Amino acid sequence: MEFYAGMGTMRWSLERALESDAGAVVTALASIDNSEVANAVYLANYPHEDASGVLMRRNVEHLSSVPSLDAKFGGADVWTLSPPCQPYTRKGKQLHGDDPRAQSFIGILESLPQLARPPERILVENVVGFEGSETRNALVAALDEAGYVWREYHASPVDIGVPCTRDRYYLLAKRKPLAFEDDAPRLQNFALVGASDECADGIDGECRSETRSTRLTSGRMRRIVEYLERPVDDWALSVEADTIERYWRWLDVVSPSSTRCSTFTSGYGKTVYGGSVLASDAFVKAHCEVDDTSGRYRLAGPFKEEWCGEMRYFSPREVANFHGLDRGWRLPSKELTRRQLWFTVGNSISVDVVAALMRELMRD
Repeated sequence: MEFYAGMGTMRWSLERALESDAGAVVTALASIDNSEVANAVYLANYPHEDASGVLMRRNVEHLSSVPSLDAKFGGADVWTLSPPCQPYTRKGKQLHGDDPRAQSFIGILESLPQLARPPERILVENVVGFEGSETRNALVAALDEAGYVWREYHASPVDIGVPCTRDRYYLLAKRKPLAFEDDAPRLQNFALVGASDECADGIDGECRSETRSTRLTSGRMRRIVEYLERPVDDWALSVEADTIERYWRWLDVVSPSSTRCSTFTSGYGKTVYGGSVLASDAFVKAHCEVDDTSGRYRLAGPFKEEWCGEMRYFSPREVANFHGLDRGWRLPSKELTRRQLWFTVGNSISVDVVAALMRELMRD
């Protein structure tokens, strides 16, 4: 059961997590989202779900009452929820539960302990910082009352060697008597930042306060070149000359040999803060310098005309590659514009990260 389903990547992640389990079949009970763009991508990958009625073009708040949840979604094995993050972002007003966009999720939390047939497992995703909100407190209180054990993590693709920053908050919950087994392989590359009392035994304070430097994968950090489409001969991806002239100080420039790029957002291609742009290794070496504060490569000013035409945006397919969406994931480029695809893919989850979390969630 997917609340705030987006383009269906929670479902795709669960399928990825269970692909080695020969007897496992993922059947969608319902997928709810009110974004027409996200729904178009969902149907490109699950075309039969339109006629089946699984894909519901609805607002979640209209379905969050106890009778609706029990009647329509009761008995589901898994609920996934990616509620709106705007109430909890650092750059927003941080209204948390007082933000109207938080009300649908709060409605679900109020109903959860009253359900006759609650889900066996739950995964919640949001921005880092959500864990400090009153909404998070309401979440874990509802889980405790409804009889769940739970764990909270901070996780990013860079933790598992993917050169793309996307730090997110995740909560995994299992309904008792299910439990998180101590002898199961741990999500060692992710920071455990909270747990219910049943899960907290044996977890020391250091585990709750891990920093990025202590979490980085001990394996190989892959390079950006491994995620690029070849060849890309599309001048429409070039960063516009007036954008470079006006905003060159804030462009985050990476090259094929780089081992990091910034978080892609729904504003990619529209704002210079929406993610990194790509240039050649030679260009970065000749025209960029490391910013002492952020560690990112910035253009070394003043503005130069020769910069124009040397940088481009990542294509929607390349952004999808960073998010762990392989060639089996279809992007309906004929039905949607490049900007629409950037919007929905940039706003998505990391399948690599969520699949790892799903494996832990589904382990009995």
